[in-house]
Formats: sequence, C-alpha cells, structure tokens
Amino acid sequence: MTKIDTHIHGKYSSDSILDYRQLCQKAIKKNYQVIAFTEHYDLIDTELMEYGLLPSKRYFKELDIVKKEFPELEIIAGLEIGEPHIVMDFAKRLLKDMQPEYIIGSLHVLKTGKNVSMRMYSPLPEKAVRQYYEENLEMVQKGGFDTLGHLGIYKRSMECPDPPDESHVYHIIDEIFREMIKKDICLEINSSGFKTRFNNHIPDPKILSRYQKLGGELITICSDSHDLELFDKFYKKTLDSLRDLKFHALYWRNRGSWNSINIGGRADEKL
Repeated sequence: MTKIDTHIHGKYSSDSILDYRQLCQKAIKKNYQVIAFTEHYDLIDTELMEYGLLPSKRYFKELDIVKKEFPELEIIAGLEIGEPHIVMDFAKRLLKDMQPEYIIGSLHVLKTGKNVSMRMYSPLPEKAVRQYYEENLEMVQKGGFDTLGHLGIYKRSMECPDPPDESHVYHIIDEIFREMIKKDICLEINSSGFKTRFNNHIPDPKILSRYQKLGGELITICSDSHDLELFDKFYKKTLDSLRDLKFHALYWRNRGSWNSINIGGRADEKL
C-alpha cells in the first residue's frame, strides 16, 4: 500500500536536524507516495526572538534540488505557520516572491503567552483549554491555510496520567469542524501523540468521531517527524484507527489541488 506523510520537519526548522535525503530514502523504502516537508514559520515576537526567521529562499531552493534527485516521490515544499490568525498577513508579505505548495496552520502559543506544545506536569486549566479551542476557531474563520495542524496538541504535551475531559468545549470544537468543512480545510491526524503518555493520535478518536458526524471527510495523516526514527513509526497504528472509524481516504494538497488515496478497511497488507 502506498502511504503519505504531510507534516515533516527538516534541518531548516529550529528544532530539527533531519536530513532531507535520508528521509526521502526511508520514505521510498517504506512505500510512501507523497511526503511534505513543512518547516516551521513562526512569526510572533517571542518565537522570532527565540528561533529567528526561516531562510525561505534557501529552503525552497534546496527542496527543488531534492525533488529532482528523488523523482519517484512526490515531494511537497510546505510550511507550518504558527498562530496564523495573528501573523498570516505578515507571512504573506514576507512570502510574496515565494509560493509554498502547502500550508499547515497550527496553534502552539496562546495569546496569553502560554505555550501549549511544551511539556506540562499539571493539567491545563479549563479556562486555557477553552481559549485554545477558541483560538483554533478564530484561525479557521480567518483561513489562509490548507490544513489545521495537530488539534489538541496540549494533550500530547501533558505528563498527567488521565486524559482531559473536553465536554465543556465540544460546542466550540463542533464549530471549528463546521467552519473547516465549509472552507475545505483539511484536518490533520497527527501520529506523534503515540510517542507520549497520551498514547494516541491527535485529534483522538472521540474528537474525530464528532468531525465525521458533522460530515467531515477531508483528513490527512502525518508523523510530525523531527527525526528519522519517528517517521513511519506509528503509521499503521494511526491508519488502523482511521479505518475503525470508517474513514475511507486520505488527502493531500499540492499547489491548490486536493488529491486522495483510498485506505479501504483493515487488512494484513505489508505497510
């Protein structure tokens, strides 16, 4: 079975040293059809001060070379834009001479300054959980990106033993999904939660079932890899979960067009 991964960080992300060519070689070996490199593009003040600005021209130029070296792979040159509801207008001005083929919109830092992607040793307060989802709603309402990244990332960050009760924000989550469905914004299924105490993909099955009941079909699968080991590690686990939920296809977007592969039901095929 051919596979896709639409969220990978290489050496131009400040938190990764992943080599593009090594990743491509592994992707071919593991039967991937499509991979997207989505380097961090973080433009809020605190992130810029900490990590600096992505060297966009060098990044896109290098990926153009890598694409020619691996013609058997569809390699997408993408970006993960953090806090797009705050920075998207600025990002578009910076990128006016460059055209990323794919954009993930992600929320890491709340307007209060709380970074929900960093390790947490106590539960995120209900007020902060509400704000997290309200800001995701604001993000999809403003738009400007193809896929909503790792919805529920704070659950991956928690070192607490029990999963949070999100029933108090279900109405906000449903509104996020309605807006995404209306705008053809894809929902990312991020397998990196399996490497943490949360031990599930994000969004998790409970939240995904709400998306499905509202008519949501546009999903993509990704590892959010920052190192070679994580790539492909939880693919089958995530795929089986999506099949159990009766999703039938995975999607990816490249230069404005949606493409899909059928994932069928559970099978014993070698991935």
